[in-house]
Formats: sequence, C-alpha cells, structure tokens
Amino acid sequence: MQVVFLHAKQSPKYADIMVMSAARFGYELIQLTDRDTPEVKGVHKVVRLPWSGTHVMTYKLDHLSRIDYPCLIVDTDVIFQKDIAPILRNDFDVALTRRVGSIYDTDGVDVTIEMPYNCGVMFSKCQDFWRAALRTCKGYSESRQTWYGDQHAVKEIAPRFNVLELPCSEYNYTPSSISEDLSDKKIVHYKGKRKDWMWLPSPTDEASLFLA
Repeated sequence: MQVVFLHAKQSPKYADIMVMSAARFGYELIQLTDRDTPEVKGVHKVVRLPWSGTHVMTYKLDHLSRIDYPCLIVDTDVIFQKDIAPILRNDFDVALTRRVGSIYDTDGVDVTIEMPYNCGVMFSKCQDFWRAALRTCKGYSESRQTWYGDQHAVKEIAPRFNVLELPCSEYNYTPSSISEDLSDKKIVHYKGKRKDWMWLPSPTDEASLFLA
C-alpha cells in the first residue's frame, strides 16, 4: 500500500515517527512537499510542488489532485498500530473517517456537524474527487484556505461520490490522555497539543514498541 503525506516547511520530528510506524507494515511512503523541504528519513519517493507558504489547505489539495493511484493519505501526527491495507479491497472512490457524537470547539460550534470527516486519515481511489475538492477550496475565504478548508471541501463534495465511511474511533482515533489504552486502535491521531505524546511510549500503546 502507498501512504501519502504532506510535509513542508516543518520540523520532521513527528513525521519521522509516523514514517517509522508505517514502515513496520511494509507500506511505500510518499512525501508531498515544496521545493526546499528536506526529504523525511525513510520515505521512498518525494513529490515537489512550489509553495509560497500560504493557503496550506489549498496547497495540500493541489498535491492530492495530482494523485492517480490508490493510496492512503495521512497527517504526520498519526501512528499506525495495525495493518489497514485490506481497506483498499473495498469498492469506493474515497474512504473517509467520520466523527460521531458532539464535539464542540472553543466557539461552541459542533465540529461533527460542520466537519463530519477528519482528513487526517483518508483512502483514495479517485483523482476526480480531489480535483473537485481543490476547485471548491479555491472558492473559500483566505482564512478557510489556511485552516480546515480541506475538511469543509470534502464534506461539500462527498455526496457526489462513492464514499465508504470508517469510524474515527478505530481508524483515526484521538486519545484523551497519555495513559489511555489504545491497543484496539488501528491508527492513533495525536492532533493538537497531543503531538508530543507520540514521543512518550506507553505500555498499552502497541505502536510504542517500535520506539524502544
């Protein structure tokens, strides 16, 4: 399975861990980046597009719109715990991880309604999906093209495509504490302030074994 991730103009400290965890399953790692960012150690291929450093969501979707092969697309702050390659055997254009329940941001907005799909883990078999997402995102405001534009665009165009929904609770899980038992999770997403937890191996975290 090919695993694609965007890493540009950032420290590789989190990407390094993600790549190591994916390598345990024999996945091919493809880094999407700009002209200058160094290659992350362990990747098999680097795809470069020029980037001004602005509108990161639009830039990400521009990269994805050029992918014409089946793959898994992930953020760099995830750790693979189990082999999920069999998902690609299913019939879909994209497989998206869906949030459930109510999740409120600091402004009291229910994120589950506004952005039902967490774009940190996505399977793709359809280039047209990402071309449509890119066109949609380009029509958004400056701020949305910088933050969360990908998740809004994915929600907007999803009804036009064959979407397989996967539960975030299994394939894109965000822990609530360092000591939480994560042994049944396939992919753990250490988003936000949790990123440094990737460096804190837990005896209940199966993925932490590769850091020992």
